[in-house]
Amino acid sequence: MYKPEVNNTTSKIVKGLEEWADESAHSSRFASFYLDLLKIQADVESITGIPAVGLPQELIDHRMLNGQSLARFEELDIDWSLANETLNKLAVLFKQYSDALQGYGKLQTEKMPELDANLAQEWLNGASLTAEAEKADILPSEMATLVHQTMRPFLTGYALAFQKRIRQQSWRRGNCPVCSSSPSFSYLEKENGARYLVCSCCSMEWLFQRLDCPFCHNTDQKALSYQTDEKGVYRLYVCDKCKRYLKAIDLRKTEGDVNLSLEAIITADLDLQARELGYTSGENYLVETDEQ
Repeated sequence: MYKPEVNNTTSKIVKGLEEWADESAHSSRFASFYLDLLKIQADVESITGIPAVGLPQELIDHRMLNGQSLARFEELDIDWSLANETLNKLAVLFKQYSDALQGYGKLQTEKMPELDANLAQEWLNGASLTAEAEKADILPSEMATLVHQTMRPFLTGYALAFQKRIRQQSWRRGNCPVCSSSPSFSYLEKENGARYLVCSCCSMEWLFQRLDCPFCHNTDQKALSYQTDEKGVYRLYVCDKCKRYLKAIDLRKTEGDVNLSLEAIITADLDLQARELGYTSGENYLVETDEQ
């Protein structure tokens, strides 16, 4: 019987966020919400682990060469009972924090949709979940956020499984090669400063060209720029063509291990800075709080 490998992607974020909150005396609703959210997701990851991927290497290579993301829910071994349990837990959580989140105050938690492979695939393909949202009395974008956060701990395991089998050079696109989501963060690696994007959903990392907007593929250097902090550790990349932004960290200027998904959360001040400048996040289904 196959026993999945351990997936501790989110448990590491929880530990880091707790340490960050203690060190910075950050006891806000922002930190509390994310800790509660991540603990639910970490519990799911502890159950599902890193699953086996049965796709032949030829099919993986074919999809990547043709710009097709790898995840297909009809091909993934998802425990849909656990997925629905998670969706309902998250609905209750989001309503509990509706004072700090944008939306969810009127969410009818008892009217959440039945999550299955078909609905999850619709979400993954970018379909508007209008009927499901109307039933629960929230916006389609808010329903998509709930489904996104529900499927995230399942997809992080598959990202780790696929990561061992993909060829980075065959994918230079702005969306994730595993689940097709947009990046939430990026980094410049220590060796030569190559830029990698980090998926907003499954945390997959992939190589991407420096002078290119991952959201609209604008390569006009006059319309691309970035701002940085005093130490040059963090960067805020902005595109004046699509008015999107992307946060980044320069690992050449850091010491020790860096948890990229944690950095995407605790750099909320960069999100605020970008919005004040008139740019919007390119991240799929960003959970927005009043403190961002």
